[in-house]
Amino acid sequence: MKQITVNIKDNKYNFFLELLKSMEFVSIVDEEDWHENLSVNEKKTIQRGIKDLENGRIHSHEEVMAISKRRIADLKNSK
Repeated sequence: MKQITVNIKDNKYNFFLELLKSMEFVSIVDEEDWHENLSVNEKKTIQRGIKDLENGRIHSHEEVMAISKRRIADLKNSK
C-alpha cells in the first residue's frame, strides 16, 4: 500500500479533494491541526500561560478555591 499526504488549506482546491474522494482506491483522513484555527489573541494567551508556568507563577486548585470563596463571601457581605 502506498500513502500520499495532501495539505489543502485553501478552499479553492476543494475541487481536487472532491476528485480524489470519487476514486474508489482513495481514503481521506482529515487531520486538521486545532492550533491553526486559534486566533492570534488565543495563541498569545496560551504563550503567556506557558511563560507563567515556566516562571512558577501558578496557584494550586486549593488556593484558587480559597480565594474564590473569600471573594464570594466579601461580595455577599457588601450588600
